[in-house]
Parts: sequence; C-alpha cells; structure tokens
Amino acid sequence: MSPAPETDNTVEHLANDLRTLRSGAGNPTLEALARRTGISKTVLSDAFAGKRLPTARTVAAVVRELGGDVEEFAARRAGLDPAGREPAPRPAGTAPSPAQRTVRVAVAAWVAVATGVVGIAAGAAGATLVGPGTSAAASRTQATPAPGPSSDPGTATDARTAVTTGDDPAMTDCVNDAAVAAAETRARDTLLEIIWSDACQAGWARVTRYDGAAAGNQVSASIYREVAPDADDRQDTTEPGVQGAYTTLLVRPTPDTRLCAVGEITVDGEHFGLGDPLCL
Repeated sequence: MSPAPETDNTVEHLANDLRTLRSGAGNPTLEALARRTGISKTVLSDAFAGKRLPTARTVAAVVRELGGDVEEFAARRAGLDPAGREPAPRPAGTAPSPAQRTVRVAVAAWVAVATGVVGIAAGAAGATLVGPGTSAAASRTQATPAPGPSSDPGTATDARTAVTTGDDPAMTDCVNDAAVAAAETRARDTLLEIIWSDACQAGWARVTRYDGAAAGNQVSASIYREVAPDADDRQDTTEPGVQGAYTTLLVRPTPDTRLCAVGEITVDGEHFGLGDPLCL
C-alpha cells in the first residue's frame, strides 16, 4: 500500500487504510483480531472507525497481523501525533538541543518497535512517555567505584560506548543499538520492559500503561542488579500524568550480572504493583 500524501495523512485516512488492509486480509472479525493481537475489541473498533488516533502499539499489532507494511503505518501514525513530530530543521552547523534529540528518538523508537526490530526506549508515539524524573531517580546516588573492573557497578569492561549509571539513555548513544531485551504484558493492561544496549553494556526499565487512565495518576519503573535490589546503583523513576516512563541507565559490571525490572501504576490514588521482577 502506497503511503498517503502528507497533506492527506489524517486519522480518518489512516483508519480507512486500516479498513482496506483488513478487507484484503479476509475481513477477520474484531473478536479474532483481539485474540491474535491482544488488543481489546473496543480499541480495535475505534482504530478502524477513525474516532481517535490509535496508539502505536495498536497500529503495529493490527498492521502486522493483517500483513501490511508496519514501518509505513508506524511512520504515518507518528506523523499524526504532535508529540512525535520532529522540529523544523535547525541551521547548518548548530548542534541539536536535548529536546530536539529526544523528539527524534521518540519517533525512531516507535518505528523500530513497530517493525518488529526491537526498539529503543525513548518515547511512545501516541502516549506521553517521560524519561527519568527528579523525584525518585535523583534520590539515588551512583555507587562509588571499587577497585577492579568486575566489582564496579557503574562501568563495564567490554562496553564500546562510554556511559555511566544514572545517565539518561535518550541523551546518550546507547539508543543507536538499543533493543527490547525482555518484555511482558502485566496486570491492568500494562507493559513492563527492559531495554538493552550492547554497545553501552547498560539497560533501563520502561513501563507503559494502556488503560487510558494516565490523567491524575502515576507510572513508576525501577531497574537493579538481581543480587543487590536495594543498592545505590538501583535506578527509579516516578512520573505523574503520563502513559509511560523509563529509568536512567544501569551499567552492567560483568557479563554474568543479571538485571531486573519492576513497575507500578496508580489508579485513583491506589497503588498497583506490576508483579514479579522481569530479569535478564
């Protein structure tokens, strides 16, 4: 399917092309699609009707199931989301601001995830995905390096890109090879992930909620070494009023070190943990 011209790329046109894709795949029922994609029938119905911009997760799952060009649809969907649009080109010779780089990472992240090429953790187009906050993440101090590379939780002997535990991954080159190394759907329509950069030998946790209850609530994510869940190098973030949040980097000190992630959301002020740790 050829992409719609930029001026015609509206939510309605996107929905129409999704309906065309569905028809070409034999017009499967919403119930069948819900079962195969894990997306609710209500959300699927809204996506095909064009009532609102569907989430990147919905678009990717539907297009992949129907045999369409996931990357094309993901890019179109990102272009419809004001939070995912790139700023106007800057003058030649000037460096990108942190905000500009974050926006570009956000768009690239969902295109990469949607194509099935495990994606970088920066932003969920169609969601407000916020990076490390100052409330919990800043309260953690970086561990003091100890003698010997294998005992230092802030560095890694085989890292090709120099980063430090506590760095914001979106502001580093870790995003260049970052991949979703572990992911599980959790209670209350949430997704818990560990994103991994082999070049940096570092990971970070990401929690995304799909319950439509971001307003007035919080999303929390944490990542830590399995052997030291409460050590100073544990990375936490808690963000209010967002659909998703990710932590700062945790550098793996040795190839044998296992990293674990946990998450939590609030609903009307009540806290809900997202289950057992996700480890790799």
